Amino acid sequence: MLEQPDAEERPGFAIVSLKLALSQETRASLAAVRVAQESAQRRARRQTMLARLWVALLAGTVALGAVALGPRVARWRQSRAQAAHSARTPARTSPVASNPTATVAAQPAMAKPAVLVVREPEPSAPVAARAVAVQAKATDSDAPAQGCDTSTRRGLWRRSPEACARAFAADPNNASLALAVAQAEHAHARLDEAAQWARRALALDPNAAEAYVIIARAEGAHGRDEEARAAYRRYLEIAPRGWHKAEARAALQRTSRSPG
Repeated sequence: MLEQPDAEERPGFAIVSLKLALSQETRASLAAVRVAQESAQRRARRQTMLARLWVALLAGTVALGAVALGPRVARWRQSRAQAAHSARTPARTSPVASNPTATVAAQPAMAKPAVLVVREPEPSAPVAARAVAVQAKATDSDAPAQGCDTSTRRGLWRRSPEACARAFAADPNNASLALAVAQAEHAHARLDEAAQWARRALALDPNAAEAYVIIARAEGAHGRDEEARAAYRRYLEIAPRGWHKAEARAALQRTSRSPG
């Protein structure tokens, strides 16, 4: 009779111990879930920071590329626009339209279909003498115009400095020919000779803006930044919207920021 209570109390102890075991497993699983969540949150924050860093680096690279390529793109667009303008200019001006003294002879209305005969005016004495001088200067080779085409800026490196120099010798007061020699020398990477011819062109025409750019590049190549800066300033005064405005402004900003 005394052993019955012990037998009755054993199932209660088993239930209590089972509940304790279940609560411990639950706590352990909840702790594991909490640890996993915290680890996932840390990993997500790390990935977010890396993504933001990559986006910032990409944006900086794009900005630097735009700043570096901006002047080149501007010069390329200006050269394309000038080439297109030069290509359209000869088509708009014809010898007949620009020569009001040309005489047109027409057949009578009752005859065969009219035939237009355009008679060019006789060249004046200075023009004829200049043509003879050009032919005399080009006796050792072909005509200078074949190697010194100043009608377009496309392919300046094809322009022959010697041919342009012969053309200038035939017409020593032509600032455009002197500038053509400077451009040809510059295209062949002879900066000192190009600067000399550019100064000769400015002596004939102080408003030859591109000559100042050639001089500025030559002075800058020799480390004479003050002279180069002065030449760029003069170019912007003459041609504030010229082909090389981006280059001149960038050079002035770069030299103004440099120490000393």
